[in-house]
Amino acid sequence: MNLHEIEIDSETSRIRAALVNSGRHTFSEAEDRLATSRLSVVLGSEAACTPAGQAAFLTATVTSARCFGKVTVHGCLDQPLLFHLPSGAKSLLEAAVLFGAEKTEAPCLNRRLLIGSGLEPGDGWSMQAFWNGWTAGVVPGRSQVAVGRSDCALAGAGAGALAVGQAFLAEQGDLRAGRTAHCISLWAPELGEQGMQQPGPCSRQVHLPTALWLIGLGNLGQSYLWSLTLLPYPRPEDVLVFLQDDQHIGKENWGTSVLVQRGRYGILKTRVAEEWATGRGFQVRRIDRRLDRYLMRSDAEPGIALAGLDSMTARRLLGRRGFEYIIDAGLGARVTDYRKFRINVFDSTRNPADHFQGVEDETAQVAKELMQLPTYQELAQSRGDGGCGAAILAESSVAVPFVSAIVGTLVVTQAIRIASGQAHHVGITGDFGDLRSIRAALGRMPKRITVPNAKSASYQ
Repeated sequence: MNLHEIEIDSETSRIRAALVNSGRHTFSEAEDRLATSRLSVVLGSEAACTPAGQAAFLTATVTSARCFGKVTVHGCLDQPLLFHLPSGAKSLLEAAVLFGAEKTEAPCLNRRLLIGSGLEPGDGWSMQAFWNGWTAGVVPGRSQVAVGRSDCALAGAGAGALAVGQAFLAEQGDLRAGRTAHCISLWAPELGEQGMQQPGPCSRQVHLPTALWLIGLGNLGQSYLWSLTLLPYPRPEDVLVFLQDDQHIGKENWGTSVLVQRGRYGILKTRVAEEWATGRGFQVRRIDRRLDRYLMRSDAEPGIALAGLDSMTARRLLGRRGFEYIIDAGLGARVTDYRKFRINVFDSTRNPADHFQGVEDETAQVAKELMQLPTYQELAQSRGDGGCGAAILAESSVAVPFVSAIVGTLVVTQAIRIASGQAHHVGITGDFGDLRSIRAALGRMPKRITVPNAKSASYQ
């Protein structure tokens, strides 16, 4: 028995779980709610000419197209792309259409995201994305703030994803969504709201990592690659990326993973990532196998690993594979905590096996709790399969692409700190529903830079 046989394997199945698992909706109600939801993304003329503004618009578009039934785009969309996107698009409008949005005459009346300042919020629900250097934030559309320094594309991407997150929460019925301001400094998340006054180093003052090993290419791994695409590498052909995974793209991955193309399923995740990375100009090495105790890194291979794994067993293996640095991210799996995240950075002084000792996956416990909901019990009874199909669905974690996109910007920022010879954060945790929850601990300054890097260039 599988999800295909019980006809609940839609492209938005894991997003729909955020509605179903709340206990407020049946499967059909959640599907209808997603299908009829509408969102407009409006781009201001000043923001359209900057790296942060374009990154905010592109990230908001690619993530919202997976969370809403229809996404429309408006504003200054004829601007040429500052990024070499592997999609082949040359303008912002072409990219938006490829990502699943539509260009219409007027924004929808339901919900509106404003990318940049000085835009009309309309009469309905609205949210503005803003940024200043490495700081990303959102404010209610009617209380707009001026956009600051716009050279950091990662901050723009984070702001765009945060705005989509607030819109999604509002669609779920969260009355607090869109009512307050939120911001986070990617460079110094421990600053909290003070990050807006401390924008961090100019993008030309940092070094970018040129050798990375991505382990796990689901929603998190693909968000890492999305963020890497936005970086101003002076010579992309000098960047070497190892891509490791053994799974195939399924229909449900479209709703959670930003690089998956609708209708293109059944191929290896490493192949999708390889096409994107080589399209950006990076060198790629594919490893079509899962991480195990037999894999060892050589001195000639990337020393920074970006891990996006969903198993504690696999995480405990990371420390003995020969990496100099391991940046590992994890997301909440329940409807009550899917907005939560944690990032750990391990070096020679910290071993993931010790850090995660005694920590086990909660899949079975989560599934047991969900099976008590009336919706799952009704499904189990109606299918006549002994509850097999309902149990399979209950074991599928909640996942939404905007959470992965924000985490991706934070993870890649840690890699940039390491490549720049700066102290990395040993741990970052929080809830993107309320950025006041963010906690971060800064480690020690390294004695020397031990990973290949390149001086950041300006966007052309």
